[in-house]
Amino acid sequence: MSENPLVLVTGGSGFLAIWVIVQLFNQGYRVRTTVRKLTRVNDIKKCLCEANITEEQISSLEVVQADLLKDAGWAEAVKDVTYDLHLASPFPAELPKHEDDLINPARDGTIRVLRAARNSGCVTRVVMTSSFAAVGYGHPEERFKPDASPFIEKDWTNISSGNVPPYQKSKTLAELAAWEFMETECMDSKLELAVINPVSIYGPALGKDDGTSLRAIGELLEGNSPGVPKLCWGIVDVRDCADMHLRAMTNPRAKDERFLCIGEGSLWMEEISNILKKSLGSKAKKVPTTVLPNFLVRGLAVFLPVARLILTDLGHNKRVSNTKAKEILGWQWKYTSEQAVVASATSITKFGAVKV
Repeated sequence: MSENPLVLVTGGSGFLAIWVIVQLFNQGYRVRTTVRKLTRVNDIKKCLCEANITEEQISSLEVVQADLLKDAGWAEAVKDVTYDLHLASPFPAELPKHEDDLINPARDGTIRVLRAARNSGCVTRVVMTSSFAAVGYGHPEERFKPDASPFIEKDWTNISSGNVPPYQKSKTLAELAAWEFMETECMDSKLELAVINPVSIYGPALGKDDGTSLRAIGELLEGNSPGVPKLCWGIVDVRDCADMHLRAMTNPRAKDERFLCIGEGSLWMEEISNILKKSLGSKAKKVPTTVLPNFLVRGLAVFLPVARLILTDLGHNKRVSNTKAKEILGWQWKYTSEQAVVASATSITKFGAVKV
């Protein structure tokens, strides 16, 4: 009897990557993952244990040290692999000193992973985690009005608009580079590519290191601001997002396609604050609910670099369609936006990631 397929998950210590590994094990796949530092291996195994993965499966997890900025380790990482789920990418908590500090690892690392997959001769499909950041930025104001059509997979972030932040630019350039590589350097290869473009990912963390995507919840719980900016985030639960990755991995119709990944819809930060207040009781006593005027947030950005990350989103409710994923992949979100937010807050307080 032949063994079940071996799947590579890059960046295995990440919030989403852990859940992808969990679902791969639950579906019987063999799993290998990459980490930049081998010191993270025990953290990964603790998270898998938290998710009730068996000791036998945890001990079977293969780990390879590989860095997006270096060639070393990638040939070993893709050896005998059938599917490659590329999730590793930098996600900043603040503006980098130079945008290339984000762009280079994202773009060059993606090409490094794709080249290794192509050269392996065994990898049949790469599923790349891109982002809504590569879709919904640099557009005219008309796209953000309540009656505007929702963003779909044919939309791309316009990096030439002049107001696209470094992270959004890095995700756009990395995905564009991936598609160009497939078109120009994989014509005679069996390698296929599918791309997932998630909105903000929430849901239960399986350990203390929750990653940047959950820090907004932590900041609210710690009461680090007198109020909340007028921001609206599209939300998907991490478990639903992982499910979409696995569907795109094996569905023949996912070849050469990108899929927006959003669950129930979007929430304003004021709504998130109210959900936390309602659901967490005394643990949410520091959560602010006052909405800060946009001019005040812009003024704070002069002194607080982290505030500059959100300026282009102020006041915008960007509607996002998940129709394509439903129709092609048979995907359907299972967790509401409120459930995802509450699961995030409950888990990060459980593991002591915030002080409440």
